[in-house]
Amino acid sequence: MQDLLMDRVAVVTGSGRGIGEAIVKKLSAWSAKIVVTDVLEDEMLRVVEEINRAGGTAASYRLDVTQYESMREHVENIHKIFGRIDIWVNNAGITAVAPVEEITPAHWDRLIELDCKSVFFCTQAVFDVMKKQQYGKLVHISSMAGERGGRSSSAAYSTAKAGVLNLNKCFALAGGPYNITSNAVCPGRTLTKMAEGLSWNTDPKDDPKLTIPLGRFGQPEDIANAVLFLASNLSDYITGEAIDVNGGLFMR
Repeated sequence: MQDLLMDRVAVVTGSGRGIGEAIVKKLSAWSAKIVVTDVLEDEMLRVVEEINRAGGTAASYRLDVTQYESMREHVENIHKIFGRIDIWVNNAGITAVAPVEEITPAHWDRLIELDCKSVFFCTQAVFDVMKKQQYGKLVHISSMAGERGGRSSSAAYSTAKAGVLNLNKCFALAGGPYNITSNAVCPGRTLTKMAEGLSWNTDPKDDPKLTIPLGRFGQPEDIANAVLFLASNLSDYITGEAIDVNGGLFMR
């Protein structure tokens, strides 16, 4: 283990599998204490066990990120586990595929609720903790779809992820006086369970050697590496930014 995040406490939503799991394991490898949160309790407990077995320090907390009315209470409970929250990563979310002609109000509301509204209320709740500490690292997982529109995902998903990029800037502005930074990571085509049904992952025409300059799809660890940078003191003078992790598929 390396000590870049020594004495820091990191909380990652939706960290029972996929990108979230890769993030908590990466932060733990650099000495952060970890709170794994998810609604998938078996997966959450598995990740905690694996981190602790590897020599890290991790605890679990079941967190439904849509429980907005009780979010401050949840954050207070999480805060009590290790006595601090230095790093908060908004990773929990879903994706969906739907042509614009077929998007229903229910589909729209579910994507906005899970992928954008939850980011605001989770961050609002932890913001109070970080203000008192006069320190905090907020990292939000957005998407390439939030920058260029949804091509293999629904318009509701890309709109929600675009909202995350705006919220990122709002919290950067609000957090500056309290030594709180807020930054986002925008994954491209990343190989996770959630991506299994997306067209780019099933269509032979989407060969990454032909479509992505770096010649491969992303892995969860690629996203975790960007989060590690933003969660550490190496990024202390960076706030309100979004890092693209897409192998060059989309360049701003």
